[in-house]
Amino acid sequence: MARALLLSLLVRQHLALKEKFRARYPHSWLVWESGVWNVPENSEQNHGDTRLPTSDLRVCLPAGDAMCFELAPGAGRDTLTLGRASHNVFVVNDATVSREHLTLRCHPDGSWKVEALSQGGPALLSGKQLRPGMPTPLESGMQLQLGDVRLTYHDAESFHTRMGHIAALLLAQQQRASRSST
Repeated sequence: MARALLLSLLVRQHLALKEKFRARYPHSWLVWESGVWNVPENSEQNHGDTRLPTSDLRVCLPAGDAMCFELAPGAGRDTLTLGRASHNVFVVNDATVSREHLTLRCHPDGSWKVEALSQGGPALLSGKQLRPGMPTPLESGMQLQLGDVRLTYHDAESFHTRMGHIAALLLAQQQRASRSST
């Protein structure tokens, strides 16, 4: 099953698991950059919603967090769909995203390709418009733009590097805070 997890939760796991994090998450990720999401408790769906949470929840969520979509092929699921409709593997609940916007396909060598769907709205990959029926290889760091939604593709190595960098910043921030409180 495909999962969507907040970047802040993955950073905490990275800090706790250390080297075991890489073994637990050995695949690519698609990161929905900067925003606040309400994720339903039903684990069958992956909804990222751009509505702000209620004020009592707002203080619990880090500012500028990101939603991370796990690109883990297997069990006959080498094609992942992304769009606003609930039947997609990854549901991006944003009015600027089409009901069925694009597909992501994993190839036997572990590489991923993205393809815009003909009925979907425009999709840009690193500033160039994707054409329906034309699968395009993804490279780490490439950005997809679907309406107002910006997604960054990371292969496993660049995702682990990103997690390590954020974890190091978080630890440094905590150390500064503990020194200033004593």
